Amino acid sequence: MTETSEQTIHTCAKCGAQTEEQHAVTNEYKCPQCDYELAHLDMAANGAVRGVFGWLKEAQAEIGGRYQVETVLGKGGFGATYLVKDQRVQGKRWALKEIPEILFDEYEVSLLSQLDHPSIPIIVDRFTDDGMVYLVLKFGGTKTLATECKQHQKIAYETLQPWILQLADVLIYLHSRNPPIIHRDLKPENILIDNEDRVMLIDFGIAKESVAETVTRTLGRAASHGFSPPEQVMGTGTDVRSDIYSFAATIYYALVGKTPVAAHERVAGATLQAPSELVSGIPVEADVMISKALNLNINERPQTITEFLAAFTGISPLVDDAEQANKTVQISDIQFGPVVSEKRSRSTPLTQQADLSTQQKNKSSLTAIIIAVLVVSSLAAASVFWFINNETDDSAKQTFPEKDAPVAIAPQPSTQDITLAPEISKQDENTPSALDILLQKRENQKSVETQIVDDKLNVEATVSAKTERKRKAPVARSKTTAPFSKKPNWGNQPKGTF
Repeated sequence: MTETSEQTIHTCAKCGAQTEEQHAVTNEYKCPQCDYELAHLDMAANGAVRGVFGWLKEAQAEIGGRYQVETVLGKGGFGATYLVKDQRVQGKRWALKEIPEILFDEYEVSLLSQLDHPSIPIIVDRFTDDGMVYLVLKFGGTKTLATECKQHQKIAYETLQPWILQLADVLIYLHSRNPPIIHRDLKPENILIDNEDRVMLIDFGIAKESVAETVTRTLGRAASHGFSPPEQVMGTGTDVRSDIYSFAATIYYALVGKTPVAAHERVAGATLQAPSELVSGIPVEADVMISKALNLNINERPQTITEFLAAFTGISPLVDDAEQANKTVQISDIQFGPVVSEKRSRSTPLTQQADLSTQQKNKSSLTAIIIAVLVVSSLAAASVFWFINNETDDSAKQTFPEKDAPVAIAPQPSTQDITLAPEISKQDENTPSALDILLQKRENQKSVETQIVDDKLNVEATVSAKTERKRKAPVARSKTTAPFSKKPNWGNQPKGTF
């Protein structure tokens, strides 16, 4: 900010145009050239500007007696982010987040302190200066996606794709939290790019999470023109699919070089052109997916980031966490928990994954058959053993000859006699085919049926032998226990007894 005799001049951080303060006030504190906000505004509930909390810092301005502003990385909502040079540590740069003190709450600080991802910045310092709260964020670069788009007008798909994959990864991380975290302010200004082409997502000031209450903070009502979905603009409730809309709008802007038609204008009848109609070199799958993600109907968009990302990798998602997309999220006390869904590896071909699934099912079926054989045989042997050892008539056992009804006891099958299927997880030439597994399965079934029949015959033979012993037992006892009758001794009878 520079001063002349009576006028204060403000330089736009986006286009570099210089504007007199009075002219900027007349234009609602925006740059007349590019419509970029030049100040932190005090907004009424109806959207009217009531005043200004402070003007954006310009290049070379000093903050906190330590940090010197190099450029404005981004401005939106209720804060701005500067690229600053540390005057105490030579050559060290930071991203410095600036928020009016009256609008600041602890939510963003508490949120970031609970997250751990390489694409989410770490807060290394915090201080207050001249009515503003500042968060010092670790950052090793000098550019954003917005500055790259400004410099090159538009970005080639091959250059943008690695950044898309990194952004998708951090969004999957946020959406997989319990409860899911919705960023709600995804746009080029909030995507930092360091000197090694690694992206970093910043500005969680209006992010929110899923909780039981239905109250939304004032900060959560902010929206970015062209990048916010209609449900956020109209305040009807947002979820992970709202981030998908903003993600697609950001990609659209980077590829085409201009902001997509705003949601409220499209509701009024404006048409959104597909990216491929404005620029060449975009794969068909990606072009179709971007248009689908920008659908005004939240239910017609991709339901998860994983589904959306498939168009940019050529790999279909294995598991869809669509249940996460149905959660309407609101702001309240911070609640964090473990990740509820796992990231799937995108390096394994889908055909190989399908073969592994089929082989695992076959292995499970064969294991079940083997267990069934062991159980049936064990039960049959136990039944025979019980019948033999529960005979209570000892005398019948003595008179029952062993050769009359031999009892055949079926031996228990040994696990050593069972041929197990080879290790299915090994993918080599010795792996049995599906036909071999089916034939083995049928052979095992026949063995089971034969064993069951033999066991049944053995049990019937045992029962018949027991019945026969009981039938013969009374006859044997009558022969051995009949009373002894003596013959008369006629020679020893006394006289006169006849």
